[in-house]
Parts: sequence; structure tokens; C-alpha cells
Amino acid sequence: MSFDQHDPEFIQDPERVFGPVREEQPLLHSGLYGGFWLLTRYDDVVAAALDCESYTSAVPGTTLIPPTQPRTDPLLPLELDPPEHTIYRALVNPLSARPRIDAMRPELEVLATRLLETFVRNGGGDVMAEFAHPMSLGSLARLMNLPEEDEGRWFDWVERMYSNAILDSADHAQAAREAEAYIDELIEDRKRTPRDDFLGTLIRAEVDGQGLSDAEIRQFGMVMLLAGYETTSGAMGMSLLHLAEHPDLRAQLFGDPDGLAHTAVNEFLRYVSPVQVFGRNAAHDVELHGQTIPAGDVVLLGYGAANRDPRAFDEPDRCILDRHPNRHVAFGHGRHLCLGANLARLELTIMIERFAELLPEFHVDPERPPTWKPRGDVRALSSLHLVAGAS
Repeated sequence: MSFDQHDPEFIQDPERVFGPVREEQPLLHSGLYGGFWLLTRYDDVVAAALDCESYTSAVPGTTLIPPTQPRTDPLLPLELDPPEHTIYRALVNPLSARPRIDAMRPELEVLATRLLETFVRNGGGDVMAEFAHPMSLGSLARLMNLPEEDEGRWFDWVERMYSNAILDSADHAQAAREAEAYIDELIEDRKRTPRDDFLGTLIRAEVDGQGLSDAEIRQFGMVMLLAGYETTSGAMGMSLLHLAEHPDLRAQLFGDPDGLAHTAVNEFLRYVSPVQVFGRNAAHDVELHGQTIPAGDVVLLGYGAANRDPRAFDEPDRCILDRHPNRHVAFGHGRHLCLGANLARLELTIMIERFAELLPEFHVDPERPPTWKPRGDVRALSSLHLVAGAS
């Protein structure tokens, strides 16, 4: 049985592909993209996420398959194992902690309201371009204290580095150089004018008595600036698509946004799983389901498949807004739990609140069906045209 996470049929409906694989071949080998193994069952995915000694993250450039660009330097702290990961992750944990993120709520509410009021005045439009993208980029700009006027450049880099990388690796490399040069300029600016923000904190940080190099600070910045945007805007778009296609669910949520927003956000994350698969490498020969994963082979953790595993979730193919408990792995699991999880949850919560207030009824424009980005590992809509009002 073959598997291609970038196949258009998978991108449109991952569970249609994952379901049979999870039941019939829980450890699957694919010869595509240089070869890799796929884990699809919840218990296997969680166990692998926790077992850094068997499934290492410390192989640069294999978190996404095929790699967006060959690298030898790790993205920090993403492509490290303990104890190095623990040290570097501790440097940025306070910057993404719940109290600091919650303090951003008033600014993000203003941003969301401004974006959605314009959308409503126009009677709808492409909610990805007009709400999800600028909401995600604007949130990251505020977290990292970056100029809002540069958001268009960030969007261009992300699109070229991730969404279009399969199609044009040369353009990906150029976009990466442009983004890195931009972050280098910001680092120099923070050195000239110290600030108590994301990059400023890293410039002052030390590991074993030594300050971080500019390259290490740049890697942190690339992870936050680029990876944080794509996943959150993807989650917003796919959640809104599901609400547009399920008016009863939308009425339930918008009828009680205060009571349901918390559990609904986690359920949307489980149900849409913006990160469908994430790569690690076998640190040694690993025995699983009667097969051997040879040392060095790439292993994809199927977060999307795990989030629909009936062994872990009752009625996994239903989006149940008040699902509790909800042990989803949309943000990964264990030490590598997504650094931006608190910010993503806040953005989705504010999205629910503002739509409930300003646009309680909407539907997909029948003349302009949704389109999907070409990658299936980090899954997202390219466009989603919504029309205000009931269908």
C-alpha cells in the first residue's frame, strides 16, 4: 500500500486515506520522497513523540518530506533532542506562556474586529486572504514586536518556502535567503536598540555561559515567523469551512460562544489537524508491529490519523463541540509540543467570538469552491470564498 501525503485526494480528505491504512497496515513503508515509514495509530504516535531516544528530531531538514531545502544546521529548538532541546526550549518558553499570550487578547480582538468588519461590509469574500492570513500574521507581529507593514513580505516568503516548495525548490531557496536576511536585519536593530521582545530576549540569553550566535537567533526567528503562521491560518480556514458546511453546528456554537469556545477550539484542532504528518528519524533499529524500522530511516508521525483513531476518540469523524476530554495531538506531544499552541488557541477563540457577533451566518460561495495548497503535511486552504447570510 503506497502513501503520498501530497496527493490531491489526500489533501482534500486525509481520513479517507488514513482510515484503511490505520486499520490494515499501522506501520506502512512508502518508497516516495526517498522512502519513509508512517505511524497512524494514536498510541503509536504518542509513544514515538515521547521516545526521543528511538525517534530522534536531531536530523536537520527532515521534519517535512520532501524537505523544503537540504540543511545541515538545525532549526532551534525544533530539530534538537534532550538535553539540548530542553536547554534551548527553556529560553523561549516564557515568551509563549499563557499569561504573556493572554495579555495580547485586547490587541488581537481589535485586529480581528477590524478585519471582519471590512469583510462583512463587503458581503463576504476570500476569508483566507481577508481574515485568516492577516489575523495570523498580525498576531505573530505582535508576539515578536515586528512591523505590521512587513506582513505582506512574510506572507510571500511563507508561500514560496512551504506552499510552493514542492513545485519550485529554487524559488524556495531564494525566499529562505530573503527571510533570513530580514531576520538578520532585525537582530542588528535589536543590538543597536535593545528591546524586551522575542529577539531581544534571545540576544540576551546564554547557554552554558555563552550568548547565542546570530545564526541560532535567526533559526528561532524562522521557526516562529514562518511555521507559526501557516499552521494557525490553516486551522482557521478549515474550521470556518466546516462551520459553513454545517449550519446546525454553527448555530450551536454561535448560540453559546462563551460556553463552547474553549472545547470547540480543541475539537476543531483535532478534527482538521493542520499538521497531518511530521517527520523524525529512527535513532536505531526499531521493532514495531512485527517489522523493523532501520536506523536512520525517516518516520512520519501521523498526527492527523491519530486524531481520528477510534481507539482514542468516540465518534472520531464527528466534530463534537463539547468533546471532553480531548487528548488530541494537533500540536504534537511531549517535549516538542508546539511553542505557539497558546497563541493559536487564542486566535481561534477570538475568531469564534467575532464571527458569532459580526457574521453569525455564512456559506461557501457556490460559484467559487474552496482551493487547497499543494502540501499535505501542513494542510491548509489556499482560498475560501464565503458569502454572508444563510445559503
